[in-house]
Amino acid sequence: MSDIYNSDWINIDGNHIHRTAIVYPCVQLGKGNVIGPYAVIGGNGEIRGKSQHEFKGRVVIGDNNVISEHVTIQRPFDDAATYVGSRNIIMAHAHIGHDAIIGNETEICTSSVIGGYAIIKDGAKIKLRCVVRNRATVGLNAVVGMGSVVTKDVPDCAVVYGNPAKQKQ
Repeated sequence: MSDIYNSDWINIDGNHIHRTAIVYPCVQLGKGNVIGPYAVIGGNGEIRGKSQHEFKGRVVIGDNNVISEHVTIQRPFDDAATYVGSRNIIMAHAHIGHDAIIGNETEICTSSVIGGYAIIKDGAKIKLRCVVRNRATVGLNAVVGMGSVVTKDVPDCAVVYGNPAKQKQ
């Protein structure tokens, strides 16, 4: 039995959105996305000194993503975008900050935080309860181990873990 077909879910333009999710008008959705209960997509980023009613940014989401319950994805202040590519899984309680870029086929696990302006390249895996600092890049097909804190850029195909995260030797 799939929750996708019960009365708590709404099909909007080929996307399955739980009735309790908040998807702001500044969000551009592709097709085939699943957005879980209590997700908030398109809320204003937290930027010191910026008035909450002056935000102009948007969130652009590709196709066939799973965005689980209680996920938050913020929009930028300026006329820019937070991007989430296609075929990603963003697990419960994850947070994606304003101006972030999430590639395709990534995995962002439960309770992970992606800071503003961060870049998560295609195929990267951010395991349980990780923090990726603002403006850091996690490379193509890289893996960030459970509970890690990324303070510096992670190279393509690297495996990093720890606090601060360091590359496996």
